[in-house]
Amino acid sequence: MEKKIKKKYSDFYKTKFGKKILEKELDYILKELKDRRDVLSVGCGPAFLESELAKLNPHLKIVGLDISKEMLEDAPNSIHVALGDAECMRFEDNSFDALLYVTSLEFIEDYKKAVKEAFRVLKLGGKVIVLMLNPKSHYFQQEYNDKGSYIRRNIKHIDIEKLERFLSHYFSLKTEYLLGIKNESIFDTANPKFASLYIVKGIKRSKELREFK
Repeated sequence: MEKKIKKKYSDFYKTKFGKKILEKELDYILKELKDRRDVLSVGCGPAFLESELAKLNPHLKIVGLDISKEMLEDAPNSIHVALGDAECMRFEDNSFDALLYVTSLEFIEDYKKAVKEAFRVLKLGGKVIVLMLNPKSHYFQQEYNDKGSYIRRNIKHIDIEKLERFLSHYFSLKTEYLLGIKNESIFDTANPKFASLYIVKGIKRSKELREFK
């Protein structure tokens, strides 16, 4: 099953549509990482995006983490990757300047443990950038309505407001919509009906806030 998922993932980013999506994601993330150096990408898969980030900005030291050994086998040699669980990472405290979840946090079973781990491994003032699939978008609804789609079979959380609330106890947040998709046309928009991604980004708090659910 993982071989099929890996091939489908790889084939998608070779298509014209997939390349356009990757280009938009790269452009956004590069701007957000302009003052960062040590970066952890959680749920990197075969690290296609991470490899391109490193090419475009050699100053970045990127580590990719994924729970799937199968996925990591195709990661480029230019990227350091680690096999591991986002809910219990082996990195030391205060190790990274920035941490990415590129459409991965909503696929992690226990997102609360994952967020706590992100808080732990980030340095004070470290930045978290979370790109989540936007459930309000036509793109998401089309994919989710297909019972055989990867999203429908694997996504664990579609209440992104709930994830955002939990993140807010560990990071001071800003949010925005990104990457409009209609049919296979890609455009800039902040309209939730067309923006395929919901972005939550923030800076690590000096300590986590208490009294949350």
